[in-house]
Amino acid sequence: MDIRQIIAAVPENLVVLEGDRLLSLHHLLTPPHLDTLIHNPKNQRHLWQLLSAEYPQDYIIEVIERDVAGTHAERTRQITLSDLREGDQIKDAIALHIPPLPEERSFEFFQNVVATLRAPDGCPWDRKQTHQSLRDDFLQEVYELLSGLDDLNLDTISEELGDVLLHVVIQAQIALDAGEFNLGDVVNHISRKLIFRHPHVFDHAEKLTSDEVLDRWERVKKAERAGQKKEQGLLDGISTAMPALSMAFSYQKRAAKAGFDWDSVDGVWGKLNEEIEEFRKAETDAEKTDELGDILFTLVNLARWEKVDPETALRMANRKFYHRVQYVEAQAKLIGKDLFDMPLEEKDRYWDAYKATE
Repeated sequence: MDIRQIIAAVPENLVVLEGDRLLSLHHLLTPPHLDTLIHNPKNQRHLWQLLSAEYPQDYIIEVIERDVAGTHAERTRQITLSDLREGDQIKDAIALHIPPLPEERSFEFFQNVVATLRAPDGCPWDRKQTHQSLRDDFLQEVYELLSGLDDLNLDTISEELGDVLLHVVIQAQIALDAGEFNLGDVVNHISRKLIFRHPHVFDHAEKLTSDEVLDRWERVKKAERAGQKKEQGLLDGISTAMPALSMAFSYQKRAAKAGFDWDSVDGVWGKLNEEIEEFRKAETDAEKTDELGDILFTLVNLARWEKVDPETALRMANRKFYHRVQYVEAQAKLIGKDLFDMPLEEKDRYWDAYKATE
């Protein structure tokens, strides 16, 4: 079959990609629900990696190649995506045809679902939402995602990432409906920001350590703000809506880059002991609140020096406490006792038993 006949037989929503163009990509720039034809495919291993980001390993693709050397005849043969991983499958290929995935797999389909909900004949609840009305729901979804991350529950992570994505897309749709901006503006802004802040990747390749990247990140951000003529203090730009531990951690990391820091972790330990003693001596509620805040702030500083995220550490401690109490409660129920009436010694016995299994 001639390649022109093959193309004619493919639905009209066909995307043709040039093989050379794909060599510089790490993700296809086309929606997977469209028919895709890769002309002059190159670098079989790279193509396998590129397509594996969207398509399953048993997905059937078509190899289009010349039937006889020196003739214009073509033939097609079917292989699975996994076949591209090894061997020499595209040696004589003039094109690869990638059939479309179901529409539901594409981001564009999802974007249209959200737009339909917000359309004049869409859902009344979705239509009445504003940027502000969705704020608390958005925060709740982020916390549910964090819970899945804490448990390393992949099903939960996948589901909650979808819920977070819904909020990103519906916020952009609300803005589009109001003539403020659209999702393209959002994506363009973050893409340009990432490229600008990673010159060692997109400008000229450099081998940097993680710490060197962070140091350069701050300098690049400063240059970025100067280019935008934004007057910003050292701690400006850190959201005050963050949880207090995370906000303190961010403040301290930012301040440390400008030299507001101890010479060693010994100074932090000394400060912590000092703050604890001041808390012991506090008499009024206001003094106790103030001194306890200083203790917590110093503990965050200690966490930073020890390279521990305090918000994550406290979330893990909360989780641990929850499971231990839940176990003691379950044991009390098994022996027909009320948790509130169970002696502390007995509670401690079950607590230690569960602790030993962690």
